[in-house]
Amino acid sequence: MFLNKKAMPADKQGFTLIEALISIFILTAGIFAVLQAFPLGTKILGSSKMATIASQLGQAKIEELISQSYVEISFGIVEAKHVLDSPFGSYQRETEIICVDPDSNFSEVIDCDPDPGIKKIEVTIFWKTFFGFSEKNNKIISLITKK
Repeated sequence: MFLNKKAMPADKQGFTLIEALISIFILTAGIFAVLQAFPLGTKILGSSKMATIASQLGQAKIEELISQSYVEISFGIVEAKHVLDSPFGSYQRETEIICVDPDSNFSEVIDCDPDPGIKKIEVTIFWKTFFGFSEKNNKIISLITKK
C-alpha cells in the first residue's frame, strides 16, 4: 500500500489538466447538441398543428357543401381565396366546384350543361409556415353525385 503520493506509480496519479479540459469540452458539446433539439421539436410541433387545423377547416367546408342538395351546389369558384374569420385569421381558403364526366375517366367538364351528374369539390387552405417565411397549402377533394 502506498501512503506517500510521491511513491505512487505514474499510472495511478489521476487526470492531467489537458484530459480534464478535453472531457469538459466533449460534455459541453453534447449538452449543446441536446439543447438544439428542443427548438427544432417545437417548430415541427407547430407546423404539424397548423397542418391539422388546415385539414379540419377544409373538411368543414366540404361537409357544409355536401349537406346541401346536389342542385343547390353551383359550379365554379364558390369561394375565392380569402382570410378566414377569427380565431383562424392566419388561414385562407378557396373553394371551387367542377363538373366531371364519369364516362371519360372523370375528366373535368368545362360546361355543366347538360349536367353529367358528378361534381368535384376542391377546397384549398393556405397558411404561413411556423416562422412565416413561406406559404403552405392543403387541398381536399371530394365528389358528390345526384341522389
